Amino acid sequence: MTKFQAMAIIGFLAALVPAQSSFAVEGNLGKVKACSPITDKCATGAVRNTAYGQQVQLPGGKWVNCAGDCSRKLRKNTVDFWQYEMLQN
Repeated sequence: MTKFQAMAIIGFLAALVPAQSSFAVEGNLGKVKACSPITDKCATGAVRNTAYGQQVQLPGGKWVNCAGDCSRKLRKNTVDFWQYEMLQN
């Protein structure tokens, strides 16, 4: 096999494998930890990919969309929940 033939085969096989960014991989990505700058409380939650983007799991089991930053979303919905509620009212 010549060098040219080997390169042609490698190029052909690479074209068969889709790029990872061309489709959304669903499943668990790990965990995220969120600590409050106001209190000494921290929370952890699992992170997963869905067809609609990343989601973080709250301690009660509910999954919420991360909207960009899973750690911030977890902190806002757990350890700093009442601080955000008071700011909105």
